[in-house]
Amino acid sequence: MSAENTPVDVLRTPEAGGRVIRGGALRAAGYGAGMVVGALTAVFLTRGLGVDDFGRYGTVAALLGIVSTITDAGLTAVGSRELAIRPPGRARQELLRQLVALRVVASFLAVLAAAGFAVVAGYDATMVWATLLGGLGVLLVNTQATAMMPLSVELRLGAVTAFELLKQALTLAGVAALALAGASLLPYFAVQAIVGGLVLLLTPPLVGGVRVLLPRLERASALSLLREALPVAVAIAMNVLYLRLLVIMVSLLDGDTETGYYATAFRVFEMLVGLPTLALSVALPLLAVAAAEDLERLRYGLQRTLELAVVASGGIALVTVALAPAVPLLFGDEFAGAVPMLRIQAWALIPLFAGQVLGLALLSLRRQRALALGNALAVVVVVAVGLALIPPYGGVGAAIAGIAAEVALCATLVALLVRAAPATAPGFGFLWRPGLALGAGAAPLLVPGLGAAVAGVLSVAAFAVVALVARAVPVEVFEALARRDPSSRGGS
Repeated sequence: MSAENTPVDVLRTPEAGGRVIRGGALRAAGYGAGMVVGALTAVFLTRGLGVDDFGRYGTVAALLGIVSTITDAGLTAVGSRELAIRPPGRARQELLRQLVALRVVASFLAVLAAAGFAVVAGYDATMVWATLLGGLGVLLVNTQATAMMPLSVELRLGAVTAFELLKQALTLAGVAALALAGASLLPYFAVQAIVGGLVLLLTPPLVGGVRVLLPRLERASALSLLREALPVAVAIAMNVLYLRLLVIMVSLLDGDTETGYYATAFRVFEMLVGLPTLALSVALPLLAVAAAEDLERLRYGLQRTLELAVVASGGIALVTVALAPAVPLLFGDEFAGAVPMLRIQAWALIPLFAGQVLGLALLSLRRQRALALGNALAVVVVVAVGLALIPPYGGVGAAIAGIAAEVALCATLVALLVRAAPATAPGFGFLWRPGLALGAGAAPLLVPGLGAAVAGVLSVAAFAVVALVARAVPVEVFEALARRDPSSRGGS
């Protein structure tokens, strides 16, 4: 292929940093729209099923969330890194076919394991069938997500965001139809399978045709990918496990009503947990290239990404605390017990966002085992604290256990990154800036007599003003959003 016909690798151009920032903002905006759709979906779910059946739904959904992550098997993270390093063209296409094949096999085996767990755990027949039916949806949706990976690596994030919103809109339509029809629990788990099949059919034209997505396994290449992905798979599985494990622990250690409350609070929190994964993972291809070719560029990118993650997560936590009293308005007065749990869970977002950035750093540096070690510690913490606090305090105890696990994970990842590559580790001297904004934003929430709506508006306004005045948001963000070239500042 002649030089003039060679595809341009955007990751190695000066525009890459700005495109990553704008892409992250687009993904975050799309996720925000998706959260609105998700909230409406949750309203139909809770009102259609009631507290007890929604507790059963939440238990199976938590199990399927674990399955969804295990079927990833670390292949999304490792695949994105390897696709970014390889040149555009045939090399990336062949790797994609390998990734699709491995994802299908992993999905099939994980769904069978989940169904076996449901039987052993003593779930009733409806919940066992729900696990199998929902597992089919997991297989289809995750396969489609794998097929879209080249678009993320090429920073074509508009199409990726559009597909995410399409999936959520179709899910809302299906759930709403079932709720209005008075359906029982099982049909709700067919919705994801139908949605997954539809979006998978729409994907091939965007990635180069059906042939690019045909599964193909080469033993040597597959084993190499699996060796790289296995530590990430373990890390991600434990990361998802320790949060969703709390739903299952509440179901085993407390009654159906408390489980329904906690499942409702966790449903809202779960929508927020996905935000850093989507918005921050946009930077992984660029960070992977920097880790392979320019460690100073990697350090710079990590520092700015961490600063943005901390200030953004603080703002989201404040908004969540302020809006928590709206849970009964959305789901019904019978779900008021979920409010205090959600208000506690919200503060786990700050160490969670920071931990995501540190995890990207370790992954870019090929320190997958360090990720697994940190998440193993988080599982130990969540089990220990959960066993201590759930019996006396129910869902509130589970929410505290979640915060403890996130703090432990974040601190461990910092130590592991400093040990693995001290020259690339970000500094933390910036924390006073978002801390000051967070204090200003929290003040109105502590004033007695203020209505929830007034306190919420004042809280968000105070946080935003102080964050801007204190320069808690990196200046590169404003430059990129204004489409100015940040390269003159040494940007990523």
